[in-house]
Amino acid sequence: MKRIFTISLIFNFSFILFIFYVIHKKGGLNYLKLKFNIQSNTLPVKDYGTYYYAKKSIFEIMPNDSAEIIFLGNSITDYCDWNELFGKQNIKNRGIGGDVINGVIDRLDEVTESKPSKIFLMIGINDLSRRRKVEQILSDYKKLIELIIEKSLETNLFIQSILPTDNRANLQNTDIVLINSGLESLAQKYNLTFINLFDLLKTDFNVLNKSLSNDGLHLNGQGYLIWEKAIQQYIPSSEGEPFIRVK
Repeated sequence: MKRIFTISLIFNFSFILFIFYVIHKKGGLNYLKLKFNIQSNTLPVKDYGTYYYAKKSIFEIMPNDSAEIIFLGNSITDYCDWNELFGKQNIKNRGIGGDVINGVIDRLDEVTESKPSKIFLMIGINDLSRRRKVEQILSDYKKLIELIIEKSLETNLFIQSILPTDNRANLQNTDIVLINSGLESLAQKYNLTFINLFDLLKTDFNVLNKSLSNDGLHLNGQGYLIWEKAIQQYIPSSEGEPFIRVK
């Protein structure tokens, strides 16, 4: 009887160790939160991933130009070669795939160091996918706007709406509409330009037009051409354009 108990104890202990090993390999606590739909109202501190830190370090060694036009955001910004699209060498892509609002805040010094003439900002979709509440996203966004203004007062900041999705889990367009409404209000509060790209890329059913995306989230070439047309009026036709805050 004692031997059976010992064998059972060893077996159970081994099974528990195996379960902990599997959970660890799948991502630990974050895996459990997603598995059991445990919502978290905070982001892991400094947990932005290896791609983020690699790109951040590359951006930090790049030389600054005068009158830079910076596209700032996550993978949706990262995917496009903006300087080629507009044919202007002073356009800089500062998008990082997977980035969140606090990630942009933590690398903002590099962005504002050159005192860019314009920043086209799009961020927030990954915050939503991490189950952050609309109110928290807008609160962080407000902080980001204030920091950009504080660090580079004469930069002309353009707030671009979050784009529609195919309504996948954790990325519902009803939430995105609420966020965009809040972003438009923030733009008005700080006398900034709000660019509504959502309406240009959605269908009548408020989802991302399938012809403009290969995965229901990111844009294809035709999607970026619509984006380009929407903002080309704000891109200077010649270098050294004087600063004018657009409203």
